[in-house]
Amino acid sequence: MEQPNYDNIFEEISSLIANQKYNEAINKLQTILQQDSNNVKAKALLEYIQRILNYMNRNIYASTNLDLDPWEE
Repeated sequence: MEQPNYDNIFEEISSLIANQKYNEAINKLQTILQQDSNNVKAKALLEYIQRILNYMNRNIYASTNLDLDPWEE
């Protein structure tokens, strides 16, 4: 069976990410993964968005350790 071509959808997802519309991008990525659970690009983009959201929700003032850079892991 031939793999579907998701190029147009990935372009749209990239645009959504650039415009910080992460929820819409996640929904589209999850739709792709429901159809093709082995789609590496969709998995990578989903992880990328999850990291962005993790950093956005991080409280950089929660730690008094000033030597620790909160952006490095």
